[in-house]
Amino acid sequence: MYFVGKDMDQYIQQKEYVDTAIVPLLEVDLSAEGIKRSAGASEYLQSLTALLEKQFKGRILLLPPISYAKKANRERIADELSEEFKSAGFKHVFYLTTDVAWRTIESLENVLWLPAIPIEHMNQKFRNSVMEDQLRQVLPLFTKEWTKPS
Repeated sequence: MYFVGKDMDQYIQQKEYVDTAIVPLLEVDLSAEGIKRSAGASEYLQSLTALLEKQFKGRILLLPPISYAKKANRERIADELSEEFKSAGFKHVFYLTTDVAWRTIESLENVLWLPAIPIEHMNQKFRNSVMEDQLRQVLPLFTKEWTKPS
């Protein structure tokens, strides 16, 4: 389910079955050198998470990307997000990012770092193929987490 009004009615009714949140983490770099890379990472993350939502609709809630500045305090963001999802009752939270700095945040579990693949100039057929390959790489990480003993 997407974090939009229409899907929230369904989420509220089926909350007991939606045990997983997916949170894209996106560094916003508006410098002349970083803006293109940052926008490409956003496009990549949004494409991949949309595929995940489609694959697991009814089991996951896909949040909008959490955008933050290069100099943001990632520890503080991690603590605030963890607290919010814990209080909401999510059993599993996956953080997807192209920002390698998140791998050092020990308080966050299930941080999936993925190198951003520049997809902007790919034709649609090739782009779909690349994104499906990426999806196949992350799916086992989800199923492994879901099958862990509580």
